[in-house]
Amino acid sequence: MMEILLEYLFLLCSCATAGWILEFIYRGICHQKVVNPGFLTGCCLPIYGVGGAILYFLSGLKLRFLPNEACRVAVILVLAMLLMTLIELVGGLISLKYFRVRLWDYSKRWLNYKGVICPLFSAIWGAICAGYYFFLYPSLHKVATRVIDYPWAILLIGIYVGIFLVDFCHSIGLMQRLRAYAGQLRTHLSLDQIKANAKEYFKAQTGKAHAPLNFHKSIAKYLNELHGYRDEIQQKWGKKK
Repeated sequence: MMEILLEYLFLLCSCATAGWILEFIYRGICHQKVVNPGFLTGCCLPIYGVGGAILYFLSGLKLRFLPNEACRVAVILVLAMLLMTLIELVGGLISLKYFRVRLWDYSKRWLNYKGVICPLFSAIWGAICAGYYFFLYPSLHKVATRVIDYPWAILLIGIYVGIFLVDFCHSIGLMQRLRAYAGQLRTHLSLDQIKANAKEYFKAQTGKAHAPLNFHKSIAKYLNELHGYRDEIQQKWGKKK
């Protein structure tokens, strides 16, 4: 039992970090600027960690009822693409409905659903799943199954999980503040736009750009400023009445 737990914790950590690197490069190329993807401060995207663990599980399925290996691989890849799209849908809707924050936006993509999934990115997920299965899975399987043999690896996983939990709790607190602000405005917020506005605000206040991994601090200050303006306006309206 412990072996399986460590195996999947290793996959969650490694895939979450690899996904962050992939998104960081993608956004840097597409948007021509340095952007910390996701809502966490650290180099971690949980959606990739969960997806990587699921892909790992699917890749190991034998599916002996299928007629040949080609059918088995095809079924695994289709299932993987559908499950990754489902994870993206659930994560996007939770963020949108509960926190009133849009973590990504596919609104301009063809046949998108509420801006959180679309056929283009489902196809991209399919390509990532194929690359994972053919190129990464064999090596990952060898490493993941031997993690328990290395105490230093277990220690690193423990440190990673501890840092992640602290980061996650802190980030959820910030998301709650964004939710409250969005509720007052009766709208939904774009996390990327909030980051951009906070970055400009931080630069105007300090005369220098904040570090990509320190956006939480600048967002918090930016929200404090917004709340200050809101309170001032409310006080003026109260006096007029």
